[in-house]
Amino acid sequence: MSTSFRDLLDKPPDPNDIMDLIKNDISSSWNSVGSELNISMNVRDTLRRDISLTDTDKLERILNEWSQSETKPVTWRIVLEALKSLQRQDLIRKVIAYLEKPDNHQRYISMNNFSPHPIF
Repeated sequence: MSTSFRDLLDKPPDPNDIMDLIKNDISSSWNSVGSELNISMNVRDTLRRDISLTDTDKLERILNEWSQSETKPVTWRIVLEALKSLQRQDLIRKVIAYLEKPDNHQRYISMNNFSPHPIF
């Protein structure tokens, strides 16, 4: 049976995969990503005020907060929806290409009992 990225949309992403795929292209938009993932304004304001953190660090914290929250499911579908809302078709194509690679979708399909966990 052949699988595709569509089979993986409701699977939780590997935490490192998300960062590897998007951090170089969207770190400066960490606040918008947080908003799309329903991360509270309070959390985002705290990150905004912390000048010791880079934008990549802030994105990492946003994704970690999302992975631990119950406001939105932690799935590839939600990642793609957030990127769509941010009009980042370039990153949507990048994620889909990643999920279409046979090694990647085989790995995710085999993670039947995988449960979301903190990203970092």
